[in-house]
Amino acid sequence: MPIARLARLARRVVAAVPLAALCGGAAWGVGITEFRLATGNSGPTGIVAGPDGALWFTEEGVSKIGRISTTGSITEYPTLHANGVPAGIAVGPDGALWFTELAVGVLGRITVDGAVSEYALPPGANPQGITAGPDGAIWFTDTAGGKIGRFTQDGFLTEYPLSGSPGPVAITTGPDGALWFTESASAANKIGRITTKGAITEYPVPTAKCQPFWIVAGPDGALWFTEQMAHQIGRIATDGTVTEFPVLDAGYGIAAGPDGNLWFTEPTSNKIASLATDGAVVVEVPLPTALAGPLGIAAGPDGNLWFAESSVAQIGRTTFPCVASATTLCLDDRPGDRRWQASVAFATAEAGGRSGDGQAIPLAGLGVAHGGLFWFFTAGNPELLLKVLDACALNQSFWVFSSAATNVGFTLVVTDTRTGRTRTYVNHDGTAAPPVQDTSAFACTGGDAAPTERGARAAAMGEPPWPGPQEAAVEAGASRPAAAAAATSTATPTPAAAAAAATAAPTPAAAGPATACASSPTAVCIAGRFLVTVRYRAGGGRAGPGQAIALESLGVDRGGLFWFFSQDNPEMLIKVLDGCALNQRFWVFYAAGTNVGFTVTVTDTQTGGVKTYVNVNGTAAPPQQDTAALPCS
Repeated sequence: MPIARLARLARRVVAAVPLAALCGGAAWGVGITEFRLATGNSGPTGIVAGPDGALWFTEEGVSKIGRISTTGSITEYPTLHANGVPAGIAVGPDGALWFTELAVGVLGRITVDGAVSEYALPPGANPQGITAGPDGAIWFTDTAGGKIGRFTQDGFLTEYPLSGSPGPVAITTGPDGALWFTESASAANKIGRITTKGAITEYPVPTAKCQPFWIVAGPDGALWFTEQMAHQIGRIATDGTVTEFPVLDAGYGIAAGPDGNLWFTEPTSNKIASLATDGAVVVEVPLPTALAGPLGIAAGPDGNLWFAESSVAQIGRTTFPCVASATTLCLDDRPGDRRWQASVAFATAEAGGRSGDGQAIPLAGLGVAHGGLFWFFTAGNPELLLKVLDACALNQSFWVFSSAATNVGFTLVVTDTRTGRTRTYVNHDGTAAPPVQDTSAFACTGGDAAPTERGARAAAMGEPPWPGPQEAAVEAGASRPAAAAAATSTATPTPAAAAAAATAAPTPAAAGPATACASSPTAVCIAGRFLVTVRYRAGGGRAGPGQAIALESLGVDRGGLFWFFSQDNPEMLIKVLDGCALNQRFWVFYAAGTNVGFTVTVTDTQTGGVKTYVNVNGTAAPPQQDTAALPCS
């Protein structure tokens, strides 16, 4: 029986394997979403990222080509043969999708608008794998005929026969400008290489009868392939050196992932798995739908992986958790899941123009998993506090709150890595940044706790079922935060002046009455001199001291945080900056993502000077940029 027929039979056998129902991959930080096709026996197999920003796939069972957008919208187009069995699919050099039809010996072409045309191959052809070559032609495997085919845009066909009964299946373009393919027949068991001029070299795979199947160019300059009859993934360097790595189950499709690893499907165990380029197994992720039979897999234009679930007529998508970096802040939804990804780009026209990426300061080490900071000019002077809060119990949304103690222009982007959705927030240069209280930022989706569940959980923990910053608004019956008031300041500093004050060396104080300056559970000592306390007043008579989060351990000596209702939900970022070289004053900047009433008291412990700021309960706190707060002497 030809290899292609054996492979298709093996796919259908997957459905008979008795597997237990399995959960998704959230425990590994990899989210899985599945999208059902209209026809139950469609048998999606090959999949590829298209030139239009969508994923395109073949449907063997119903002879269709499918398209799925990165948001899950599906369109299907019939081929010109009712029983053609489309298998492989690739993007052609002409911007169309090209595919093979196993059963009728045809190469197909479909434009992104859905126009289908087909090209017949010689009798007995059995095309399966397909790829665009570096020479502008389409290259494919003829599994039954034991050939590699080349088809040009003007319709010229060239076939290159292989020796013996090789059963070539998959083909891809290698980093060396040649085409690489698998020879899956047991008698062959090789990886082949063919130049664009037709010169063929074959390399035996060490493990006998392992059936090398799918092949892809890896991120390390080598080719990687699955072995259907061995629990191994193979790697072949462009010089022909083959290395095999043990994995937990036999693989089928394989793709280079956005995380720098190789990802492959495991049909019999109903999982997708990843392998590092050093051969270490990174993770195996069970699929939510039992007996799904995952086959083809491809990296999508959205930074996720997409795969075909042949046995249940679904397309699956993996989403990856946030990867923290110097400029990327990762926040949790549930403990350790790193669901939310945030980055900031800043720019100001002052001082000849300054721009760059905000530098992230994670706060998880201080007990704040849902929030973090960014700084622009110096690590000791954070500019922006960001939080993403779960309000699924209240309005079926995740809320984004940010408070920025700056008038520098910036763009903040928050991404839900589980779904790929993003929200963008912009502050214009020279404008004191108003607080962001976006209470409909991200709609809660499947897998997020339902209102009754989340509310019951909050009640059991003795907490309100809404995030702290909105408590006053909720108690007052407001559906949205009050509009942000204008920023209050004696004189709004230019961005350049603010940057200069932030980086100035501390100015010694003149002799005067001295008191102790020490951080405590309810106070932050800034620069060893300025003692800051906050008292809040919420609806229903709730009041008390704000709880302090000192930031010295993170290298922040000019500022601190306060929270009112939950340590994991800080309400306020406050800073004291040295403007003595500019206007002989210390400056007080704060930003609060709250509409709870509060009083801020800043005491210069070396001179006895005191400055007080008040926010009225029920009012979204405006940013404070007081450039005449306290005298330098």
